[in-house]
Amino acid sequence: MIDVTRQSDVAHRILAVLTDQSGLLLEELLDRCPDATWNQVFAVVDHLSRIGEIRLTAKGMGKYHVALSVVQQHPKIHQ
Repeated sequence: MIDVTRQSDVAHRILAVLTDQSGLLLEELLDRCPDATWNQVFAVVDHLSRIGEIRLTAKGMGKYHVALSVVQQHPKIHQ
C-alpha cells in the first residue's frame, strides 16, 4: 500500500534539496533523504520526472543525474 502522505513528504524534500543544488547524482539524493527507502525516493523521482518537475539524465552504467527542470529553475512571473 502506498502512503500518499509519506510520498508527498519525500517529494517536498527532494524538490527542496534540488532547489539548493544545481543537481545531484541519484545516489547523492538518496544520501540527502536518509529516512526514506531507495524505493520511496526512486518512485518519487520517477513521478516528478514524468510530470516534468525534474530532469533525470542517464550518465552511464547505472548513474543518473537529477535536477530541477528548466521551468522549475526559472519560474514564470505572472503579471
